[in-house]
Amino acid sequence: PAPRRGGESAGRTSPRQDSSSPDAAASTELTVFGRRQVALPGRDDRVVSTGLADRLKERQAALRQLRLRRVVRAAVVVVAIVLVVWALAFSPLLGLQTQRISVAGSDGSVSDKQVREVLAAYEGDSLLRLDTGRLSTQVSDKLVRVRWAQVTRAWPHGLRVHLTMRVPVATVQDSDGYQVLDNEAVVLERVSEPPSGLVNIVPDPAAQASGPQRISAKQVAAVTQVVGSLTPETLAQVSSGSATEAGQVTLTLSSGASVVWGNNQDNALKARVLATLMTTTASIYDVSSPHRPTTRSADAAATTTAAPSPTS
Repeated sequence: PAPRRGGESAGRTSPRQDSSSPDAAASTELTVFGRRQVALPGRDDRVVSTGLADRLKERQAALRQLRLRRVVRAAVVVVAIVLVVWALAFSPLLGLQTQRISVAGSDGSVSDKQVREVLAAYEGDSLLRLDTGRLSTQVSDKLVRVRWAQVTRAWPHGLRVHLTMRVPVATVQDSDGYQVLDNEAVVLERVSEPPSGLVNIVPDPAAQASGPQRISAKQVAAVTQVVGSLTPETLAQVSSGSATEAGQVTLTLSSGASVVWGNNQDNALKARVLATLMTTTASIYDVSSPHRPTTRSADAAATTTAAPSPTS
């Protein structure tokens, strides 16, 4: 065989030797962690990093930018919500203006000005923050002639107040004159002379025999509840009323006849029965048992009159 050429033999190396040499390892490491710039076709100004370390840095930078954008968006949303809440609930945008409070339902005993004065403390408060139930209670509590009030919002700056008034039905004399009462025995006002058309509450005649009697609050309440249940036509014919301490009520009509009412049970039914009985002339109308009412005349025996059904 031909002798090997020294130069040729010395210059050749096997692939295994190349891959295991230190220079080859260094070359591989540089390829992985180094930076190689590649020009994109048509985009000479853009460079793509192909090294692993650079791509990790770029990914981290992209994540930071994404988080920053999310934080900025969230901050903008929060600020917007705060501004909207402030504008609607705390700014003058929806603030109450007392001159824009309208009042309906008054019988003339309560003026619009009085209602506005009750609600004046809420001037400038946003309508969104007003508790209309609480306002309704305040109006009825501070204005004694108001039985019930309903307050609703009238956007953007007003309120609507609908009043249900207390109706005076009776008077009772005291040391300062006469108290005017409604059917719940609430004192509406005090006057020097009893107004016409109201029932005067007097002491129990049976108890007067033992001396002057003071009318108790229980007696006043019993009479006012009965009077308050009467129809307007019947009420117009009642001049006075009294009650015992046990709550047994008797009414006196302007004709001189009397009405034996009894206790406060079935007041509505008794009122309908009495209206029917009064179509006949009698000196005593007894509705204490409304299903078996009776009428009596001064010169006649007691007669039983059929009562109307409770639903009539």
